[in-house]
Amino acid sequence: MGRKTWLILLCLVATTVSAGDRLESLLERYSQISQLYRQTVEESEGHLIVFTREELERFQYRKLSDVLQVIRYFTLQRNQFGEKILSYATIYPVENSTVRLFINDHEVSSVFRKTALPMWADLPLDFVEHIEIYQGESSVKFNNEAAGMIIKVYTKRPERENGGRIRAEGSTRKDYGLNLYTGMETSKEGAFSFFISRSRYLSRKYTDGPVDVRINERKWYSYIQFKIKGWNFESGFVEKKSGRFRGTGIFYPPEDSDFEGSHGYVSLGRVISPELNLSFRLYADKINTSSYQKGSISNPVLAYIPVQTVLWWSTDISSYKVGADFSGKKRYGRLLISFGGKFQKTGYTLYDTRDLLTIKDINSSKYGSVFTEGIYNLFSGLGVIAGVKFEKMDRRYGTDINNILWRTGLISIVDEGRYFKIFLSRYYTPPYFIEIYTNPELGKQKNDVITAELSEKNRFGRFVITGGYIKVNRAIMIDPLTFTYYNSEDTLKYRFYSVDYKKVFRNILFEAGYFNVSVNNKAYKTAPSAGGNVKMSYFTEGFSSFFEVIYRNNYSFLGRKIDSGLNLNAGFRIKPFENSFLEVKGYNLAGRGLKTPAYIDPDFKYTVEDRRVTLSFIREF
Repeated sequence: MGRKTWLILLCLVATTVSAGDRLESLLERYSQISQLYRQTVEESEGHLIVFTREELERFQYRKLSDVLQVIRYFTLQRNQFGEKILSYATIYPVENSTVRLFINDHEVSSVFRKTALPMWADLPLDFVEHIEIYQGESSVKFNNEAAGMIIKVYTKRPERENGGRIRAEGSTRKDYGLNLYTGMETSKEGAFSFFISRSRYLSRKYTDGPVDVRINERKWYSYIQFKIKGWNFESGFVEKKSGRFRGTGIFYPPEDSDFEGSHGYVSLGRVISPELNLSFRLYADKINTSSYQKGSISNPVLAYIPVQTVLWWSTDISSYKVGADFSGKKRYGRLLISFGGKFQKTGYTLYDTRDLLTIKDINSSKYGSVFTEGIYNLFSGLGVIAGVKFEKMDRRYGTDINNILWRTGLISIVDEGRYFKIFLSRYYTPPYFIEIYTNPELGKQKNDVITAELSEKNRFGRFVITGGYIKVNRAIMIDPLTFTYYNSEDTLKYRFYSVDYKKVFRNILFEAGYFNVSVNNKAYKTAPSAGGNVKMSYFTEGFSSFFEVIYRNNYSFLGRKIDSGLNLNAGFRIKPFENSFLEVKGYNLAGRGLKTPAYIDPDFKYTVEDRRVTLSFIREF
């Protein structure tokens, strides 16, 4: 970027500045005004979307996927196995390894596929305080590997709750859910919380050839937290059992299929230096998945890596992750320095068994990184941000990675709802295990990004405009015939913008938003490129109601035109007696939700949520 451009941007930022506190003080004030109990917001770390506890209640966001449906620049879809995938605008939902999901400070992305949502997308929110979503290049400060978006789910603080809730729900599709949460203070220096959930999800039947198939998922979720004398112990677990939905039958779904998966983790952390805000954490994850498909002579199963048509196909993957990380920050006059590092070992063992072949594959990785980032106050309310991170990744096989990631920008915060931010960054997306398994010579993807955000709040409401440009070299792509990953020789250029509006009228909250993404090569446009939403809620202690309309535009995939989607959700809540609530929520009520064509069979189309109505009873104690 030329000097003139930087001068223009600097002048633009300067016009938003008024006399006041230093930037960090304004950031802190912004967090306080947001009414989040946990002051976790890192306003300088990207383009932030916050779903407060109040908003989660207002719009009856009961599970994480309810929230993910309305995120700008993304579309929540299912793949042909019925798994939920959050895909970037214009990109078909095969995998998305650059979206990271955290529960508090622990990342729950899988080891082999490097995506969390197939297991964690339907995480219930009864034990969640709020959700922060950082769009942009937040890979420097959050102590994770390179990421384009970070989702941070923060749990309720047990010392604040000193109580709990029970939820029981059912739906017109005959699925159900049972949730229990309790949290309490156990002593002056101790607290405890516990959550457990059991659910079943049933979709409508889809007909493909002579076969009727539906999504049938059973899930367990659990979470436990202990706080004792400055130590914080957390553990989470998910178990999922389902079929493979459309699967990879050549002509129609396989006659039999099964999937079982589990992911458990433990995390132990402590603040070891209040002066430096220095915290240290140890963690470990264990992940197991097993899938099976049975075809027939007339309808064999397509197995891949290598591609074969077989009568049956089974894969078993056992993986692990162990590591330690630390982070802290220190102020030197006008300069606030953040620093940290991470050391991690991951690995997996894969067994691929089919009627014609048996494959065993083992791989592992050692990962290390250190980062530092500073915010320097040029003058009141205006700061310069600069960060750099070095990461090294050595693998048993596959290309080793040595990356230097950097990010710089300007940020000005005048007061609540009035700010301007601009970031310039370069980061590299390394190939992960699932990609290296298909191509050990696969190289890293280079990303150059500039993004900006302007927010203005006045008596007419709050307006937020974001926009940017991404240039991608050696993009990691999948070959639709061989299912192997490769580095594209094409340079991809994405331009994007969004406009969001929010207004509170006493007990009524109104929100609306629109986004648009364009790519220079239309051959790579295989999913919606534009979308938006309109939401409204009315909320009182005894009664509340809401509706939301989620829009995604039409697109083409393998020669098939897919119509635009208009997903209408609505519901209400009443309080029949003290500490008890009844909630009614309808999903996809108009039956016009966006359809996704199956990767292997694009004439087979389905929606992320079928039309259904759920009834929930909640008891708080």
